[in-house]
Amino acid sequence: MTTTLAPAGMTAELAAAGGKVAVAVAGVEPADLGGLLPGLAYEAADVDDMAPHPFATDDPAAVLVVARTPTDLRRAVTVGGGLPSAPMVGVIVVESPPWCDAPGVPLSPSLGRRFLRDVGVSRYGATGWRVKARFSEPQPAGEVAAAVARSFGGHHLSGYPLPMAGLAGPGLAGWRPGDPNVTFTGPRGPAPDRSGVTGADLALRATPPDAAPGSGSGSGSGSGSATKSGLAPAANSGSAVAQASGPGSGTAQVMDSGPDSATSPAGGSGPGSAVAPATGSARHDDGPAGGEAEAWLDERVPAIDRPSALTWERLGSPGGYRALGAAVFAPEAVPPVDERSVNPQGFRKTPTRPVADLVQHDGRWEVRLEGRTLVRLPASGGVTDADVGRLRRLRGLRLTWRPAHTGPIAAVRAVVGLAAAGVPLLSAPPPGWAARALGPELAALLPAATEADLADDLRREEHSVLLRRTALTLHGTTARWRELAARASVAVPAPPAVSVIMCTRRAELVPFALGQIARQRGVDLEVILTLHGVPSGTPEVARAVAAFDRPITVVEADAGLPFGVVLNRAAGHATGSVLAKWDDDDWYGPDHLADMTLAQAYSGAELVGAASEFFYLQQLDITIRRDWTSETMSNHVAGGTFVVSRSVFEALGGFRPVPRSVDVHFFQDLMRAGGAIYRTHGLGFVARRAARGGHTWQEPVGYFLARAKEQWRGFRPSRLMECDRADRWSGSK
Repeated sequence: MTTTLAPAGMTAELAAAGGKVAVAVAGVEPADLGGLLPGLAYEAADVDDMAPHPFATDDPAAVLVVARTPTDLRRAVTVGGGLPSAPMVGVIVVESPPWCDAPGVPLSPSLGRRFLRDVGVSRYGATGWRVKARFSEPQPAGEVAAAVARSFGGHHLSGYPLPMAGLAGPGLAGWRPGDPNVTFTGPRGPAPDRSGVTGADLALRATPPDAAPGSGSGSGSGSGSATKSGLAPAANSGSAVAQASGPGSGTAQVMDSGPDSATSPAGGSGPGSAVAPATGSARHDDGPAGGEAEAWLDERVPAIDRPSALTWERLGSPGGYRALGAAVFAPEAVPPVDERSVNPQGFRKTPTRPVADLVQHDGRWEVRLEGRTLVRLPASGGVTDADVGRLRRLRGLRLTWRPAHTGPIAAVRAVVGLAAAGVPLLSAPPPGWAARALGPELAALLPAATEADLADDLRREEHSVLLRRTALTLHGTTARWRELAARASVAVPAPPAVSVIMCTRRAELVPFALGQIARQRGVDLEVILTLHGVPSGTPEVARAVAAFDRPITVVEADAGLPFGVVLNRAAGHATGSVLAKWDDDDWYGPDHLADMTLAQAYSGAELVGAASEFFYLQQLDITIRRDWTSETMSNHVAGGTFVVSRSVFEALGGFRPVPRSVDVHFFQDLMRAGGAIYRTHGLGFVARRAARGGHTWQEPVGYFLARAKEQWRGFRPSRLMECDRADRWSGSK
């Protein structure tokens, strides 16, 4: 940072007023602020080491939130309840990736928008942003920070699915990034009430590094099991796990990881670690700080302990071997990936730079290429969107586990973040401690690719999709809190159900189409089969419907009705909160719907679909691949692949009552209404093109051949389709 943080006018105004400024930093050193806020009296607090009431003054002249990246800003949102109110709030993001939108202040009309008097947005350096908001009355700075953070991405709402989270103590912001509804309290609780009930369903708390949870008494019960770890320390990096049990609490697993990154100039959240949760009404851990965990005081809210960090160096000190011998690693021990910020957006299919190396230097991992450091990871292992942006031109990363990052959990957290972003990784089989924390699926994927795979654009992207899908599904914030809630017996709603809408005029294709839907995994689905001029009693239709083992509703529509009308009738029978449009003659991979809903979750777009890359030209027995950018906001997707929330579909009135081009019109209507379309990868979909006349999209074969980037003889889908020869012929009748 070489320029002043606050705009000159704001700095001069605050200096003239003589008031003190409260500054919250995320991913930057508080010590750096002196030269960047000239002439201002300020008090600084780091969000990664922040108590619930971090500032001495409750009525500062202004509040500044200074974050290295949009990912870091989202951690400031998590603890935003600890920020004071002020008539002037500034948000400074030092750097952002190229796919981030220009920020704004989209406050809720019920939370401060009517008091907004002036907004200024300007560049900070080459890729950063400064936002200044002035209000007629003091407004909570945390809500302003949440609005700015939300504007960087595609989500109109900042909240996460239940459980409602409580964070008890410092160093936990990375466990629920970007959620302004988090309840922030001290390490003993209680969780503050909201409208007469507790503000949290489940609490995560920070405990001292050497605490022995479960040693005290209490009314709650605990659960968890301990397994030995084959952890072997490497120089200058570390993490440990202590295990203890006590009356009334079962067995507790306490995981420690790399040092707190509160003073790390590279950013990142606090240390990465977790414990097996307590279940029942509460978790009580007696004993003072400095050896035993303090008692959790709120019997209404189950609490999970996440102790502070241990480094490899600390593990090598007296007492470290005992903690090491009790080490337990599991995915829920790793702080989750912020999937709304660190995700596949910006993926490049044809990178311009070779494979780089992820190696340790001065105790921390950094990405090096041809003697240059491209990214130096924070001590916590938290990967940011700006870090990912610097890596997008690389063909991949070569990972060396020994020596590892600052600690085992921090090392795993870094690898998980890179995998979630879809950065292609090359690795030997991970050591036992890493494999357990990664989870078996992700641990098996890391050594599955070779240098030759990464040299081939298609194989490289396939490896990327497998990594990102597995990492986000297992280690995303939503997935992590669902897992913690299940372990603590906290009830949460089921994920959204998907209603697959398929309309067909061809009875002979119904068995094939239902077979493609039956392959889908990882989603709760129903099918609305709409027969457009086809009697439901047609033998092949009746047999296929009877054999289908998922919920299915059959709707008959007159052959003379326009396609858009028929689709709207089908949607009227749907019960799911997500609608998925499906073609009767195309091939879909078994993870198609799961990938679409996953992309919907991380992108925030109202509509998500696949790129129309692969086509099987049946007349020529040729498969082609077209060159489409994926993992980006777009103005169109393949019409037979998209998913859209039911509420958005109904808000737009559904499809126009026209015989063709219904998808194109729907896309245009959505964008003009302020919605977004996200195009994810196209490796799980193959469109079939037979003789002209059977499709609403009618183009000659030459149209597709002229636009092919690659072509192969025969039926050649991506490996992610998991197709065999039988799939080819059943679709080409």
